[in-house]
Amino acid sequence: MRSGYIMVPAAILALTMLESLTAELRGHMKPLGSHQDPMGGIPVTGKFPSPWVFYQEFIMAGKPLVMKKVLEKDDIPAYHLWTDKYLRQHFGETEVEVEKGKKEERAEGGLKNMTMSKFLHLYQTEDIYQVFDITPDMKKDLNLPLSLQCGGFQNFIQTVVLWFSSGGTKSHLHRDMLDNINCLLDGKKEIIFIDKKYKDLVMADGWMHEGGYSSVDVESVDMTKFPQLQHVPYNRLTISKGDCVFIPYKWFHFVDSKPGRNLAINFWFHHLPWFNSSDCNGVDPFQNSSVPLSSVKEPNSDSEIRMLFLQLFGDIMSFYKRSFGDYVQQKIPSVTQKDRENLNEIFLLLDTNNNNVLTWDELLTVEIMPVYEKFPELFERIVSYIVDDEDSSSVISDDPEPIVLEEDNSEGQRSPKDQSSVTKTPDDLEKEKLIKLADDGNLVMEEEPFKNPHEEL
Repeated sequence: MRSGYIMVPAAILALTMLESLTAELRGHMKPLGSHQDPMGGIPVTGKFPSPWVFYQEFIMAGKPLVMKKVLEKDDIPAYHLWTDKYLRQHFGETEVEVEKGKKEERAEGGLKNMTMSKFLHLYQTEDIYQVFDITPDMKKDLNLPLSLQCGGFQNFIQTVVLWFSSGGTKSHLHRDMLDNINCLLDGKKEIIFIDKKYKDLVMADGWMHEGGYSSVDVESVDMTKFPQLQHVPYNRLTISKGDCVFIPYKWFHFVDSKPGRNLAINFWFHHLPWFNSSDCNGVDPFQNSSVPLSSVKEPNSDSEIRMLFLQLFGDIMSFYKRSFGDYVQQKIPSVTQKDRENLNEIFLLLDTNNNNVLTWDELLTVEIMPVYEKFPELFERIVSYIVDDEDSSSVISDDPEPIVLEEDNSEGQRSPKDQSSVTKTPDDLEKEKLIKLADDGNLVMEEEPFKNPHEEL
């Protein structure tokens, strides 16, 4: 050994370098959301929006909404009734599903059944929480929120789930394929939201496709295993007793229930691709009339496959027969020319009045399971596109420079001009593709009139 030099073992040197590297990873081995400051911008209101506003501003836009203290003034009896004493007296013999452990684990065998009375005896002292679809007799204490009372929402309520614990529960970072209004009857929850447009970053590492959740440890994020999470913007919000929050489908979220009695219900409903304004005649946009949850029809067995299939068509109001196959093939790369004959036959099966025009009235009422069962492979490819690929976004940094266009009155065309001209958004570009089909005589497009009840959110 030369004088003045100390030989450092390779293992120690590697460990030192690793520690130096991880020290630079903000949020490493810390709770989810420690990697950067949260963004703002989630709207807050003091009421349930009318169905018209809810659909236009939040369902179509795919944006969350916080509704503060709405259960204090809204007619949902369970908010005032569901004390432990009341639940024991009225639903004590009801069998409920219980998860063992406060931190969500989706391993088999995590659920067990017990009566409501037994749960109420144990939940304050044991590491358990309750999650189950409410029973028909519990529906008598629940009404449908104003936002879901018409327009089609009321026909596609998939389930209403009860969440009940002594607090301290933590979910996975996950996403759902249903829209969701979560109402807190007691307690406090902190929610981290991540826009679905950051799908590629969130799902880059450790994403469990079966179940739709991330394997990241939400209490201690290993940024060496989940490096892309460092770049993910997020929102953080807190809801308290009496509040509700709208969680858009496909938005990633993590729910942290704070210590103390924590009781919530969430209304899960299929993403509505078309708002039926005529269905809302007589609905007062300013007053939540009592619509008992028990009066809402149970979902049909084909409702999930139907609504996933219908998401393919967005805001297109109707199709001619000759454009149907073109549109599906353009949207979904896995649909081949060979599938075109099957698509033509699917159109004929869906076109119940045989007028060669397919409308939403038909799409929302036709029995779709026989069509699915006749062409299961084709339907599976369509549904897989909706679930996995539809919202892939390459826009994970700043939006690109907009394309600026000028109206040319002589030809009805547009040409490039300066920034004072009309700005074309990504939505405009997508709609142009559809308009081109319409100009070719292949596609019927109309705008659904927006019924404005003179309400401001």
